Amino acid sequence: METPTTIAKKLMKDITWIDELYSGSIPSNVEVNTNKNTVLITEYLNEPSQYANMEIKYWLVGVEVQIFYKLDGEDFQNCEIQVARLFNDNRWKIDTSRNRIKDPDTKQWTKVFYFSKNLEMEEGI
Repeated sequence: METPTTIAKKLMKDITWIDELYSGSIPSNVEVNTNKNTVLITEYLNEPSQYANMEIKYWLVGVEVQIFYKLDGEDFQNCEIQVARLFNDNRWKIDTSRNRIKDPDTKQWTKVFYFSKNLEMEEGI
């Protein structure tokens, strides 16, 4: 079974306004670039979810999606709606959508989503 961050990264790979897409962490050799839209996907939830006949039937996974917008900006609202719809259309639940905040150091606007999904366990796992 793929990790939640791998599943989410594959889901987001074709979004055209995203310049850099990372999962797990941003590599230490990558410098902060305020001229690019950067997205970081990390895992926040990974646990058994539902049982039947004393067996685990589903595994609940969740990802945190952090968006760092470039300084000259996009249409933030439409970008966020696109991300929310993409996850929703792929049977992820929006657990939390945090307010946009401005980073005091880089002056970039940032947005954070938390998405979760129940994955059905395969036979023999």
